[in-house]
Amino acid sequence: MQPRIDSAKMLCCFALLLWAIGLMLMSFLVEGIADDTEQETSPPQQEEGSEDSSEKIDDEDIIEGTSDEFEQREKEGQTILIGNVKINRVDGFLNADKVIIHKDVETGETTKTVAEGHVELREAGIFATCDHAILNHVTDIIELRDNVVVLQEEDRLEADFFTFNRRTGQRTGKGNIKFRVRIKPKKQSPSEQTEEESVDTPDS
Repeated sequence: MQPRIDSAKMLCCFALLLWAIGLMLMSFLVEGIADDTEQETSPPQQEEGSEDSSEKIDDEDIIEGTSDEFEQREKEGQTILIGNVKINRVDGFLNADKVIIHKDVETGETTKTVAEGHVELREAGIFATCDHAILNHVTDIIELRDNVVVLQEEDRLEADFFTFNRRTGQRTGKGNIKFRVRIKPKKQSPSEQTEEESVDTPDS
């Protein structure tokens, strides 16, 4: 009787083993089907190094702002903002009573921005106020006219006309110039102070 019992136990164990293997195979198949479904339904991943078109489109700068009135003249290539105009730019801001943004009708490229009345401009570490401003986007030159006041750190310049070349960093003022420029003297090192003291001290 004992051999029959052992063989029955072996058959039972073998059956359980086959059942466990079957469950494992089924779970693998189900996971594989789920993975294939996710790959079909999920959007393709963007490769590294490629540009995201939703974040950057042809290197265009986006400006945001507010105004009391808005008008766009497509045939003339003008966008006109009137009344309490406040424009946030990547490198600063532009505030004025009126701003006209000009673009080339054929290419669609922005050529210049003209601001009039109570102009406030923040640009590359410079804060300026004036009555009339032209930001030339082709030459990267900014022109300020009438009651111009330019502040940079502790320096101040007043003029009738002021230009700032963004590419070269050159600044030029003309007409009724008033300026205040802080001159920082060179700090002497301890060795230089010792040498001066030895020269000033009379021989005994």
